[in-house]
Amino acid sequence: MHRKKTALIIVDMQRYYLERESDYQIYFNAINPGCLDYITGHCRDTVIPNISMLISRFRKTGMPVVYLRLCGNREDRSDLHRFFRDTWERGVEAGLANVYPLESDPMSMVHDGISPGPDDIVIKKTTYSAFNSSDIKRTLDDAGIRVLVFTGLATSQCVETTARDSSDNGFDVIHISDAQADYTELSHNTSLYSSRGVCGGVIMTTDEFLGLFD
Repeated sequence: MHRKKTALIIVDMQRYYLERESDYQIYFNAINPGCLDYITGHCRDTVIPNISMLISRFRKTGMPVVYLRLCGNREDRSDLHRFFRDTWERGVEAGLANVYPLESDPMSMVHDGISPGPDDIVIKKTTYSAFNSSDIKRTLDDAGIRVLVFTGLATSQCVETTARDSSDNGFDVIHISDAQADYTELSHNTSLYSSRGVCGGVIMTTDEFLGLFD
């Protein structure tokens, strides 16, 4: 592993996904009670602690840490992917105005326990893949980064989509299995292993990856 060419990618670990008082959680729990229990608990107990360890090691060794944030700038959410926009509109109809909060809203910020530092890179996106709605490729290319270490949520959605596009754009991909989360354990594992051929086949645990530094 060439450390100067390797970046940690933290996908959508934002407050509105993770905090039970958010409009996002209220909306989806009203539709399907308990549907977010697994992903919320797994992030709290496993994913956030593991991401925190990875952040610490990357920063300590001077390796880039890149955060992705899913949020829009337009009040009508017309800049969001149509699925996100449609969900936001249904939330408004249900009396919840911020199922997908704007970029400036505190609920769209990264979870406090793993928030960006002054030297980290933060990229806003409006689609599942950051490659379709941000300057991530230019940012990574300009920094000389060629290997992307993926963490965050949701494994089968924004993580996998961005990872597949990373491979198509010439980047090597490493998936950290216990630093990602999905809505069920089955969908998490299915996503990791169904995409491994496209993404290069490298799936590691946090401990296995950190062991490369020894």
